[in-house]
Amino acid sequence: MQRLALFDLDNTLVDRSEAFRRWAVEFCADRELPADAFDWLIATDQDGTVPRDWFFGEVTERFGLAASVDETWRRYRHRMPELVTCHQEVLASLRLLRDDGWAVAIVTNGQADNQLGKIRRTGLDQCVDAWAVSGELGIRKPAREIFEAAARGCGLDLRGGGWAIGDSPVLDVEGGRSAGLTTLWVSRGKDWPAGLTPPDRTASDVLAAVHVLRGGVSGR
Repeated sequence: MQRLALFDLDNTLVDRSEAFRRWAVEFCADRELPADAFDWLIATDQDGTVPRDWFFGEVTERFGLAASVDETWRRYRHRMPELVTCHQEVLASLRLLRDDGWAVAIVTNGQADNQLGKIRRTGLDQCVDAWAVSGELGIRKPAREIFEAAARGCGLDLRGGGWAIGDSPVLDVEGGRSAGLTTLWVSRGKDWPAGLTPPDRTASDVLAAVHVLRGGVSGR
């Protein structure tokens, strides 16, 4: 198998959940929203799994915002890259992978301005060989084509195999498997959903996942 590692972005390489919590705190404070607004935002967001246009439609309706759905969503996309973080240990681990001869790419769903902003502001653009962003390509995970695009960006072909690493059982694991990749699920302390075919390997976080790729004994 060729040394190709295709990583998810949100809640795999970067802490999207914490960034969203920070955004929600600011959003509530700026608009002097009622005390239960923060909890409602967190619950309705569903850890980023719901479509953003639907989410901001719900936000606009619930809080009677004067700004349009598109404008509120645009402001969110501008702010989120400023709030998201990628730990230096994660950046260092990606550099180690590349030093070991791995080709490393990011495969992510989302609007281009938001996702590319996260990649560049966190320094991930200096630690990977390529990325495939659904908002740029018009292709979303779990489609095989977005994994193919990331591999091509590394000068490789999926026929040579590789790994798909991410926290979503459907988008990353099932998507990666359908693309012919070995799958590594980043569990974030969660249990694997009943009824889905398990991943090839499981790791608690992305640092543990890189340890598995580099031949470590952790993961299962």
